[in-house]
Amino acid sequence: MKKDYYVNYHFTYGMPTVIVDQTMFDHLQKETDPQKKKVHIGIHLTDETNIERADQLFQRMEFSSIADSRLMMSRHQKQTFGLIMFVVTFLGLAFLVTSGCILYFKQMGAGEEERPNYTILRKLGFTEKDLLGGIRRKQLFYFGIPLLLGLSHSYFAVRSGWFFFGTELWTPMLTVMAIYTVRYSLFGVLSVRYYKKLIREAL
Repeated sequence: MKKDYYVNYHFTYGMPTVIVDQTMFDHLQKETDPQKKKVHIGIHLTDETNIERADQLFQRMEFSSIADSRLMMSRHQKQTFGLIMFVVTFLGLAFLVTSGCILYFKQMGAGEEERPNYTILRKLGFTEKDLLGGIRRKQLFYFGIPLLLGLSHSYFAVRSGWFFFGTELWTPMLTVMAIYTVRYSLFGVLSVRYYKKLIREAL
C-alpha cells in the first residue's frame, strides 16, 4: 500500500512485495527450489554525486550482464517514456492542426455568409470596434470550448497513464498543454483578423 520499494523491480516485476516474520521466511526458504533462488544485493550511496562513478564500477562486475543498476533503469525508463511522449505529442499536434484548420475554414465560410449583415450594421451606425467586440466573444466561445475539452481530456488521459505506469511527468505534460493552447489560440486570432478584414470591406 506504500510507494516504498524494498526489493528491486528485477525480482518483483512490479508485483507486490510481502514482508513476513522469521518463522514464515525460514519455512519458505526450505520449500524453495535452490535453482530458482535469487539474491538481492543493495548498496546505499551516502553521496549521490558519485552515482556515475558507482555505475561505472557496477558495469565491470561479472553479474552486470544479468542485472541492472538504478542509473541504467532510470535511463531506460526515460528513453521509453520519451519515445511515448514524442509519439503522443506528434499525434496530438497533428490532431490540433487538423481540427484548428477545420474550425478556421468553417469560420471563413460563415464570415462570407455574414458579410451582407455587416454591411447593414455599418450603415446603421455600428463602428468597427462595436462589431469586433462581438466577434472576439464569438471566437472565444467557438475556439475556447474545444480547447478546454482537449486540455481536460489530455490531463485525465495522462493522469490515468501515471496511475498504471507509476510515473509522473509534469514538465512534459505542461509543456505540451502550453503548446496546445498557444497553437489553438493562434487559429482564434487569425479568425478575428479575417473578420476584421470583412468588416472593413463591408462599406
